[in-house]
Amino acid sequence: MKPPARPRVKPARRFPAPGPGWHRGLGGRVRRYFDERVLLKWVLLTGFTCFVLGYLLITVFFFPGWGRAAIVTVPDLTNRSAGQAERALDRAGLDMQRGGTMPNPRVRQGRVLMQSPLPGEEVARGSTVRIVLSAGPEVRQVPSIRGLPEPDATALLLRYGFRVARRRIPDRRESGTILGLSPAAGQRAGVGSVVTMTLSAGPPFVRAPNVVGLQLADARLRLEAGGLAVGRVGYDPASLEPAGTIVAQSPAAGDSLRMGNGVRVTLAGEDPDPPAPAADSLAVDSVAVDSAVAEPAPAEPVAEPAPAAATPPGRE
Repeated sequence: MKPPARPRVKPARRFPAPGPGWHRGLGGRVRRYFDERVLLKWVLLTGFTCFVLGYLLITVFFFPGWGRAAIVTVPDLTNRSAGQAERALDRAGLDMQRGGTMPNPRVRQGRVLMQSPLPGEEVARGSTVRIVLSAGPEVRQVPSIRGLPEPDATALLLRYGFRVARRRIPDRRESGTILGLSPAAGQRAGVGSVVTMTLSAGPPFVRAPNVVGLQLADARLRLEAGGLAVGRVGYDPASLEPAGTIVAQSPAAGDSLRMGNGVRVTLAGEDPDPPAPAADSLAVDSVAVDSAVAEPAPAEPVAEPAPAAATPPGRE
């Protein structure tokens, strides 16, 4: 068996030994590289490089707004969301700090209500702007106004912080009567929101139908069908129409009057239930009768005695 071949070893490179006197020219070469002017050039270049690097490091780490203006104007953040406000401040080189929340009836919940510093102020770049968000309108219960007149109900709603709107609709109830609230009493509504008060504008106007020539019962049915009623009933004994027939009405047919009012009618014939005589007339009649009874009868004339005859002289 053939023995394995040995690896060939590369002989080490041999450098020629320096000749005698090699060190004699070293000082000249060093002097050429480290001449005073060359050395000054390297010192100045090294110092300038260190200054530039130090300036860049200080600017980047301690003045993040390098390359931009050091004084900026605070943007207006009101009525913006928190995210929009943060992006606007970031573009201006400012920081944002969130404060608390406050109720407000005009600014929607989650929107910026106030800020400090105010919009338009000039501050240093990197300053902090504090914002306060709106919590939306304060919510309260609508109070009950049952039984109150319209002025007192309005004053009560205003004291609770609501605004009052009035809506009038025709109704059989008296004008100015409160018919309802929207939102209703007991419901919750935002302070500063509008509460609508529905009021009665009074009964609507209708035209009086013609009831002349009808009997009283038929006239009552016709008037009630039109939202009216029979008013005062009078009698005309001199009328030639059959008894119980309506010969006149007031208001006349076609006239306008409020719904629920009565129409006065006059019937032909005598009043079946005439009113009792007034107490004053009875008193006057009784006084006349009493005076007639108490008056004394005239006295009869009494005859006077005849005068005595005169006695002739000399016969005494």
